[in-house]
Amino acid sequence: MHERPAWARDLMKPKLLAAGADWDAVRVSADVGVRAVRDMEARGVPVGPVLHDLSSGLAYFLTPPGTAQHWEQEGTRALGPGSWVVLAPPGWDGLLRWVHGPTDGPAHTTVDDLAAALVAAVATGEEAGR
Repeated sequence: MHERPAWARDLMKPKLLAAGADWDAVRVSADVGVRAVRDMEARGVPVGPVLHDLSSGLAYFLTPPGTAQHWEQEGTRALGPGSWVVLAPPGWDGLLRWVHGPTDGPAHTTVDDLAAALVAAVATGEEAGR
């Protein structure tokens, strides 16, 4: 168990937080996001916080600040300064749920590891759809 990050310490319920200071976020469809998390876990790659928004069917990977400036991957959207994301407290059990919580691993998922896992997750999804 890791220490709760500063942005999560005062969260008692879901709250709209600004991207770009403590983290950027990469938004993907939840099915791809969950497959990417499982891929990284299977390969022993450290996974940072990943939030699943059940109401929208999207997942948000928290990445190092600055990621959004250089992120380019089809089927995803990087959220940095000027963007906002509703985050839930660790252990929250509602329409927002942590696939990988803010105290389960490192503060962020590294960009290279995330990019590789998303490519693998998309390929796995395409194979399953055939």
